[in-house]
Amino acid sequence: MDIKEFDKQFASKMNKVQAFVQGEQIKDILGVEAVNHFKASFENEGFTDEEVKKWPDVKRRNPDSKWYGHSGQTGKFSQTRTLAKILSGESGELKNSISYVKIETGVRVTDATPYAGVHQFGEMAKVYGKKVFQMPARPFMGKSAVLKKKIEDKITAEIKKILK
Repeated sequence: MDIKEFDKQFASKMNKVQAFVQGEQIKDILGVEAVNHFKASFENEGFTDEEVKKWPDVKRRNPDSKWYGHSGQTGKFSQTRTLAKILSGESGELKNSISYVKIETGVRVTDATPYAGVHQFGEMAKVYGKKVFQMPARPFMGKSAVLKKKIEDKITAEIKKILK
């Protein structure tokens, strides 16, 4: 390959890199990686920034608690609930409602459940719509060094594919 051919290929590849960086595919990488990372919080029972910060345990797993084995669906004891992961719910709705939408400057990741903020920030809640209590914060979304690295690695790999 002579210098003219190299110059022609280089310019073409740089145009492809620019199109990738300014296009929709990079937003999908951002969104998919973020959603997967935030959903992993539920498996890890804690949020990962640089390392997993575990959530406070739940009373339904404590045999000394009156809430031991409590099922939110039936209101009765459930052996399954004594071992279930924190914030797993019986429907998995909180975890499964994490999604992203593309916006002009990137993506916006959200959880559409009305009670997501109660768990994320530790807000006031009601037991069966009656007794008020302070929910402990159990963040599952946020800034994360690990997520940033995953995204950087994925984007770098895509750019390397373009430049091959």
